[in-house]
Amino acid sequence: MHAWLAFLGGVCTVVGALLLLAAFSGVSYYGIGVQMEIALAIIVIVIAILAAWILYKGVTANLATVKTGKEALIGSKGVAVTDLKPKGEIRVMGEFWQATVKEEQIANGETVEVIGMEGMFLVVKRSEEKPKSPTLTNI
Repeated sequence: MHAWLAFLGGVCTVVGALLLLAAFSGVSYYGIGVQMEIALAIIVIVIAILAAWILYKGVTANLATVKTGKEALIGSKGVAVTDLKPKGEIRVMGEFWQATVKEEQIANGETVEVIGMEGMFLVVKRSEEKPKSPTLTNI
């Protein structure tokens, strides 16, 4: 997909540049007026710019880091909904998860940090930081 957008943008840029060059040098294609050639050149160049912008957005989306699944959960902060001794329930990124703690007990309402995942259980530890307040993006 990206290769086709790059190719389309390149073709449109070349055609637009040739149309502008022809319009300013006085060459007329098939009896088209100079004003029409300039208008066509501008339209083709705008299409090339749009294709380049779409290509840029596509490439940056491909290179973006994963924001879902296990990769997003590890390192995120949450709140213990029940006592974790050693298993319980936490709320992370607006979702309730079953969690387990390895070395200590965590009381209800304490802030936790996800450090791993074992099956469908999150492995957590006590965190000194407060979790971010819920927003529309993480509810």
